[in-house]
Amino acid sequence: MSPSGSTDDPVEKETEAMLAALRRALRAAGWTQARLAETLGVGSATVKRWLHGRGLTLRTLERIAAIAGLSLAELIEGRRPGDAEAEQLTLAQEEALGKDSILSTIFFLILNGWPPSEAVASFSVPAEEVERHVHRLERLALIDRLPSGRLRARLDPAHIWQREPLRRHFDRLLKPHFFALDYSRPETIFGAETIKLSPTGVARLREWIETWRAQLRALEREDRRTAKLPGEWYAVLAVARPMRQIVEINRRQRQRKN
Repeated sequence: MSPSGSTDDPVEKETEAMLAALRRALRAAGWTQARLAETLGVGSATVKRWLHGRGLTLRTLERIAAIAGLSLAELIEGRRPGDAEAEQLTLAQEEALGKDSILSTIFFLILNGWPPSEAVASFSVPAEEVERHVHRLERLALIDRLPSGRLRARLDPAHIWQREPLRRHFDRLLKPHFFALDYSRPETIFGAETIKLSPTGVARLREWIETWRAQLRALEREDRRTAKLPGEWYAVLAVARPMRQIVEINRRQRQRKN
């Protein structure tokens, strides 16, 4: 061990990379150390030691990986020393995804752990077109093809989509579908609240939406492992807007009636 605490042992490096990947997967799924400790029936200090490789057995590692939505094989294969998930895409990458809805669909599938064949099965994209887009994603340095043939996105699934290219993409593709919803139909899933918040409260609301996204990803992984019935894709949108404009529109309508 060097004075800085690093090691030149390739086995130790690989173990550290694997544990770092496990911690990222748990955070992305919304698992805190306290919640994990409660689920495993141990103290938070024990969980902290395990997540840094101290006293961690193979059986416990496999159990924690399953909680994070990973098999042990995926955890071992998915990260090598030097690998790192990008914290954000380049503007060129976002522009490419924003201009091609099929490319972005296949990328989002891979990002969330689905094979690209899901685009054929659920979105009716021809197989040859899927493969062509997979090659393009590789050229854009958005995904890696692992030795097993499995594809892995070079981005954390918890990435926050806030920059202009993907905002335009979501505005163009998602908004019309949600505007077209008939909210009176019983099969429409929605919830609505009207609340008054300070700027601090709005900042917390943003954080809660990101936590909720992580919980949705965890729900999907759990459902994939345990569901007995076939699944269906759902688009889920959380959005908040100031009420000022709505209040003003209502005020003008009342004035016209009077």
